[in-house]
Amino acid sequence: MPPATKQAVDYLKRTTATKVEKSIPIQVPKLHSYIKPTSIQQTSTSTTMLNPLVLFLTMNFPYATETVCIFMAIQGSMSVRNGPNKNGQMHWFHSFLRSTLTAYAGASFTNIFMGKPTAMFANDVFFGSCIIGYGIVNWLPKDIGYHFFNTSVGTLLHTVFSQVFRVGGVCGFSDAAMVMFKDTPSIYYPTPIFGPILFPTLLGNIGGFVWNGFDDYLSKGMPWLFQQGLSCSTFYHFYAHDVEGGIGIKLRSIIKPVATQIMLLLGADEKESEDDKLFARFAVGFFMIFMAIVRLPMIWGPKFSPFSSGVNAVKKVFGGGKKKKSGIKPPGSVKKSKKKNQ
Repeated sequence: MPPATKQAVDYLKRTTATKVEKSIPIQVPKLHSYIKPTSIQQTSTSTTMLNPLVLFLTMNFPYATETVCIFMAIQGSMSVRNGPNKNGQMHWFHSFLRSTLTAYAGASFTNIFMGKPTAMFANDVFFGSCIIGYGIVNWLPKDIGYHFFNTSVGTLLHTVFSQVFRVGGVCGFSDAAMVMFKDTPSIYYPTPIFGPILFPTLLGNIGGFVWNGFDDYLSKGMPWLFQQGLSCSTFYHFYAHDVEGGIGIKLRSIIKPVATQIMLLLGADEKESEDDKLFARFAVGFFMIFMAIVRLPMIWGPKFSPFSSGVNAVKKVFGGGKKKKSGIKPPGSVKKSKKKNQ
């Protein structure tokens, strides 16, 4: 075969092979293959064996988002109906917007600090829940919604479900801040510290600043929502996110042996019992709901705080409490007052 003919045959072989390779269909992975659900969102058969309490606290039940959002809106509407609109003289539009911001002030404004759109615009469930919740409290015949949620059972119901919403906020906003700042920790610690703690704390306190103002909200000390937000987000962040830092490693070395046994008793499989985020969210949820219940007016009241009580107890032990003013005047002051009267 002449050299020119051989080169032409080789060229045809190469081009034919290339066309064949290009004609092979490329298998594009399906959309759901990119989605990696967290342990609290999985719907496998092992997850369904978890204790109902774990499923409830981690919002792993049907229509969880819609349910807790509606109860959150009901709580905001009840707060306005029993407070500023107690006499029923507020215009319905004024009352509706105040109820909405009472329930969702954090969801309305907190994302702005991270350069993200407000959840009230990004998620139709939130604003739709505000309409439903307001209607249940204010528009049902004979005010049955308002009267029911004023009972002990109704108060307990909206308190617990709205607190589950807040548990999701604390953990979710801490996760979001960690994702945003994980590549830029300080030179002093391998894990970002303040962002994943302060971001969810701010979420729960925007309403207090909106309705009371900065000075009035903080004038009587640290509000309970600050105490709750700082304590829960700090524990959640270090336990779930701090993989390399000494604080997280030490915290898990102390708690994880007990946490694993607790999760196994609650029906978790071997993988779920080792899931740090799952346990941290369960622990935060249990604490927050327990505190919401004991701080109800019919139990210990809204002034109760385990942190304030602990600090006051330590002050009493070491004599750091407030000293009672004595009504007895020192001798010198008595003599001076006599001279003035003379």
